[in-house]
Amino acid sequence: MTSDAVKWPDYARRHYGSTSATLAPRVIVVHFTESDTWQSAYSTFSQNVANRGEFPGTCAHFVLDQSGVAHQLVPLDLMCRHTIGLNHVAIGIEVVQATHGNSSSWAEQQILGRPAQAQALVALIRQLQGRYGIATTDVIGHAEANRHRLFTDLLGWRNDHTDWSMASMTTLRSRL
Repeated sequence: MTSDAVKWPDYARRHYGSTSATLAPRVIVVHFTESDTWQSAYSTFSQNVANRGEFPGTCAHFVLDQSGVAHQLVPLDLMCRHTIGLNHVAIGIEVVQATHGNSSSWAEQQILGRPAQAQALVALIRQLQGRYGIATTDVIGHAEANRHRLFTDLLGWRNDHTDWSMASMTTLRSRL
């Protein structure tokens, strides 16, 4: 799977004032999939369905399955559409977990309490931090994106996601 490089220049121009799809990572954004398998997330991303009426569709650089295997879907030097306002500076990691009618906090606790997945998430984030010099304060949950110092969206769009909460991210960041 690759990020839709053909449509990125227009998207990047409208939202970030740039026509480049190239990513120089400065932030890591953690999400959860709202599905039970990494294949389900992959299938969603590979369909490249318009999001908010725009292409490219939603994607993530990594999907981390419940057994702790990280599946890289997009090269780290390409933008991926996972977080409004930060796609131009952020690596996106989707962690496999559905809420099953429960809250986002419940889903996050399932992930943090699943040793193989939680340890793999910490290891992946540490590896990316080391490779790109990303500070722990720049490892955020999707729910924290609108308040991040690098957030920008020229169309005024904002995130409405509740995954990962500040409380869960505080726990995750303490493990880094």
